[in-house]
Amino acid sequence: MIYLFVPLLLILAYLSGSVNYAIIVTRLVTGRDIRTMGNKNPGTANVGRSVGKGWAGLVFFLDVAKGLGPMILSRSLFFPGDNYWDFFIVAAVGIAAITGHCKPLFFQFRGGGGIATSIGVYAFFIPAELLLCLIVAFVIALLFIRGVRFRVGQGVPILFVSITPFATLVLNFFVDLPLFAGRSLGGHPWYILVIAFVLSFFIIGMNSSFVGRLLKGADSSGEENAEKA
Repeated sequence: MIYLFVPLLLILAYLSGSVNYAIIVTRLVTGRDIRTMGNKNPGTANVGRSVGKGWAGLVFFLDVAKGLGPMILSRSLFFPGDNYWDFFIVAAVGIAAITGHCKPLFFQFRGGGGIATSIGVYAFFIPAELLLCLIVAFVIALLFIRGVRFRVGQGVPILFVSITPFATLVLNFFVDLPLFAGRSLGGHPWYILVIAFVLSFFIIGMNSSFVGRLLKGADSSGEENAEKA
């Protein structure tokens, strides 16, 4: 009977994700549309460059919360069990929120990349791996990505999304370190690994156009370096 709430939770999560705080905050602060500023992307990084880092921090927090909040609600009130179906449903709620951010009902289905919202979803399931992969992605972007504008602001998110499921899988074989509130580094059941992979592929699919530009920039950089050599 409790599963009858699933469609309602998915709809509410999608509507939560559809509230684009980058657009709202920028309009309240500057009176302008963030989609006409900077790289025209209605996301946290563009707010930081075009409006200010403090406002970007607020947008980031709200974008994380709009994915994490519905998941916490679903988990605590409806699906608190330890079986894999409960976890899959909570993950689906998080993905619905990401979908709302990328294709928002309230803004003609033109949204951001969903990275900040996805961080909330990752944080719910694998917070330690999330933090570790963010650090690794930042280092990789600084050392190896060339020829891509905003390589840190846009390159790091795609990199961490790409490496997180694989890092989680590898760590799962070698590490099982309990941390807090039932969370751990490694030691995850199989369905958490499945969720990590599904989530990553979903986000990469939502950002396929930028991934193409990132790879093209990396190829161009490699050709330039070869010519210089």
